[in-house]
Amino acid sequence: MKKGSKILISIIIILIIITGGLYYSLIPNERVTQNTNNKIVTEQDLLKNASIDEFQLVKDPLRLKGEISISRDEFQNIIYTVMNKYNVEEFKNSNVDIKDSKVKIKYPYKVLGFIDSQLEVNLIPTVVENKLNILLTDAKLGKINISDKVLKEGLKKYQEKIPFRLENNTIIIDKSDTYPTTLNKVEITEKDILIGLEIQANNLIDFISKYNINVKQ
Repeated sequence: MKKGSKILISIIIILIIITGGLYYSLIPNERVTQNTNNKIVTEQDLLKNASIDEFQLVKDPLRLKGEISISRDEFQNIIYTVMNKYNVEEFKNSNVDIKDSKVKIKYPYKVLGFIDSQLEVNLIPTVVENKLNILLTDAKLGKINISDKVLKEGLKKYQEKIPFRLENNTIIIDKSDTYPTTLNKVEITEKDILIGLEIQANNLIDFISKYNINVKQ
């Protein structure tokens, strides 16, 4: 065999090994299927269906103050609703899991349009000065870790569609974007997300009656 042919074969073998390794790295250890059971929810739906603790009536301005708990399925529906509103197709049917004080998001993703991979990221939500801060950590594409810098660059293009700010790898949603609901705290328990909030309404009496809210005197 000629020397040139040997070199060409060696290059082909190396490319096959590299391609195979890359393909293996893009395939997740645990694959999720696209969730097609998600539905659009409103704030009214969440108040009707969520586990609601007693609310207090607070003055100046007049509002309700209390806590609600959001289940995994409800949070999954919230993501679907937001992505549907802003026409972000790739994230609409995400899979949600609540574990170890984090919300884990997974969704199928095609690399180069034909390699079935999967994006995964952990969310750690907190409330700072009534603004929702969502820290994104441990992002992966298949088995490949995604750096905070790459993650931030990937998120920037969605700022043209969805109202949020980015500080490093933290998404910040201003309190003006959650009005008439004001967030006070977010806490992740073993099975749900506990949200402390205040709600203003034009007619609180009708609001309380409509959603059968127990108001502490």
